[in-house]
Amino acid sequence: MRRLPVVSVLAAAAGALAAPQPAPSWADWVGDWSGKLKWTSCSIDGEERATLPLEAVDGTLAFDLAPAGAALSSMALAEDNGGWTAQYADVTLRLKRPKPDTIELAVDLESGCQVRATLARDSVGIAACDQLSAWARIESHCTKLSRPPLENAARLVRQRAEWLKARGEARTKLAAQCSARSAKVEQELVAAGCAPNPDPAIGMRGAECQALRGLSARLQRCSSLPSDDRDTYAREVLVLLAAAQGADKESLPVVDGECRRARDRLFAIAKQAGCPP
Repeated sequence: MRRLPVVSVLAAAAGALAAPQPAPSWADWVGDWSGKLKWTSCSIDGEERATLPLEAVDGTLAFDLAPAGAALSSMALAEDNGGWTAQYADVTLRLKRPKPDTIELAVDLESGCQVRATLARDSVGIAACDQLSAWARIESHCTKLSRPPLENAARLVRQRAEWLKARGEARTKLAAQCSARSAKVEQELVAAGCAPNPDPAIGMRGAECQALRGLSARLQRCSSLPSDDRDTYAREVLVLLAAAQGADKESLPVVDGECRRARDRLFAIAKQAGCPP
C-alpha cells in the first residue's frame, strides 16, 4: 500500500483543524421544537409533551414556553456562549444546540421547579432546504422590508412535499437551489435589520459595541431589574449592534462611541439595581 508523505499527512491534518464548523445561523434556531418535558420539584401542572416555537421578529429572537403550560410565557432571548438565555420574573431559560435540528432546554424557577427537555425540529432531510424554510419564516415576521417577500409560504408548503420525496441526485440539486435562495433571503433580512450579519469579522467590529453586547447578556440574567426594563434595554442594544454590523469604516467609530455611552449608562443602572458583575 502506497503511503502518503509525512508532510502531506500533516498538511491535511492542519487543514482539517483550521476549518471549524460555521456557527449556527438564526435559520438553525427558528422553528417549532417538539419533545417530552421533564418536570422536577414543581408544584404547578405542566404538559408532558409540547411543541414550542422559536421565532425571529424584526431582529429579535423569542422562545414561547406557553404551550408547556404552568403559566409560562414567551421570552425574549439574548445570545450567550453559542446558545441563548432569557429571564422573565422568576423564570430563567437556557437553550443549547448540541447537534443539528436538536436543542436542549433548561427552565429554572426561583421556587426550585425545573424543566428539562431535548427538543427536535422537523426536517425534510435536506439541511439547506430546512434552512430555507426557516429563513422564509423569519422573512414573514420582518415588518421592515420595503419590498414584497422573496419567498411565498404556500409555494414552500408545496415544495416541502417534493423535498421529502427526493432521492439521489435530485436531493443534491435541490440542496444547491435551496442554498441559493436562502442566501438571497438572508442578505435581504440582514440589510433590513431583521437578521445578524453572518460575517464574523463584521460581527466582532467595534470593541465598545462588543463590550456592550456582554453587559446586555448579563443584564438579561439580572432578576432585580424589572422584566420590562430588561426588554427595553435589550432592544436598544440590538439596534446599536445592528448599526455596528452595517457600519462602514468611516462611520464605525461614531457607532462605537454610542455603544460606549450606552454601556456606561447600563453599567450604572446595573450597579444601582445590585446586579451581579
